[in-house]
Amino acid sequence: MKAPLLALIVLVFSCSVLARESYVGLSWDVKKDSDKYASAYLIGAVHMANSSFYPFDKKILDRFTKSDVLLVEADESRVSEADMNALMSKYALYPEGVHYRDELSAPLVERIEMMFRALGISEPDALFGSYRPGFLGLSLAALQAQSLGYEASYGIDRYFLDRAQYKKPVEELEGLAFQMELLEHLPINEAVFGQSLLAMADYQEQWQAIEAAWKNSDGVALYNMVIAEPMRDFPELKPYFEKLFFERNRTMADKIVACMQTRVCFVVVGAGHLDGPAGVVELLRERGLSLTQLQ
Repeated sequence: MKAPLLALIVLVFSCSVLARESYVGLSWDVKKDSDKYASAYLIGAVHMANSSFYPFDKKILDRFTKSDVLLVEADESRVSEADMNALMSKYALYPEGVHYRDELSAPLVERIEMMFRALGISEPDALFGSYRPGFLGLSLAALQAQSLGYEASYGIDRYFLDRAQYKKPVEELEGLAFQMELLEHLPINEAVFGQSLLAMADYQEQWQAIEAAWKNSDGVALYNMVIAEPMRDFPELKPYFEKLFFERNRTMADKIVACMQTRVCFVVVGAGHLDGPAGVVELLRERGLSLTQLQ
């Protein structure tokens, strides 16, 4: 089962799994082989969730308490409204006077607007008319998650950011500006975009399978659905995955190693970045670190 490509941008998932008292999700202890104790703790995030993801297992919360610093991909609270508007204008929107109807084929426009209307947006051209393709896909994925009752306020990264407030320093591995520029420059042509929209029609089933893998601490299953199967079936998407995942994974791994030199680091990154041969877990092992997955 392949995850919709544009939904992977936000990794927003929903599912029904057997209830548990608490979760460890996808998490690892990270340490140098010469050290007795871990120098970092790594956990995979879903960025939109609900209360069913919680509580975390005590072993996760204890590790958070022991850490010196929280590392996240981006902390949106650092971006002012004025700066956000400037970033939107620079990366998310077409130049003034340009509409997605001017840039995309009529069949693709019809599909986009049909999907928005199905999610309760009666006039998508009025709200999203100036959005570039990547941000149209991001908006659709977020609206789909919201239609299932999932919100960014319940996201795992948001949870730890809130716990760190006034108690623990927070550092960004990327930052919002970097992520928006990345999304604007993703190598998505119209054919790829159209196929992604078609795949998003089955979003509930797909997200259920992915989130079930997360809640069951099954990183291999999540990697297969998010990356391995789409790359196998659509080899032309390799540049997309290289930009969205693999390049970023290498940078994240280097920054985690740097953090571990002087501090105990609690690291929260998107779940799609962790497993697989080019994932952060394997990259950290290649850099001489020992990782133990929590269960």
